[in-house]
Amino acid sequence: MPPNMVSDLILMFSILIFVGWIIYMTFGLVRRRQQSAMQRHLLERFSSAQDFAQFIQSPAGQKYVTGFTDVVTSPRNSILSSVRTGCVLAFGGIGCIAGSSPWGYHIFWAVGWVALTAGIGFLVSAVISYFLAKKLGLKEEV
Repeated sequence: MPPNMVSDLILMFSILIFVGWIIYMTFGLVRRRQQSAMQRHLLERFSSAQDFAQFIQSPAGQKYVTGFTDVVTSPRNSILSSVRTGCVLAFGGIGCIAGSSPWGYHIFWAVGWVALTAGIGFLVSAVISYFLAKKLGLKEEV
């Protein structure tokens, strides 16, 4: 294969990964908004604090509360999410940079560098979060 064709394939692959990531993030945002609306609607249905307390004490209520508190408060989930996002951004950025040059596709080269540095930032954040969680005694959850 000619070198020009290889760089075009890398660029196309990078664009597909980037578009897929955008779609994934959009669907995640929509899902979170739907869950938030559902939780808000469920909380509005209780007429008093006593009704809500009875619901929380039931097995279904405990499962409901545990379901959204684990995701929000778990350091492990936060760190893994940062690692996942960092890897996707970094590799997508590398693909955009490798598939273009500063003289050819200016926008892909620039987006590649921004994505790469953002990905590295997420990975550094995950490493710092991991060591802070260990130092603060959250090791059993990490």
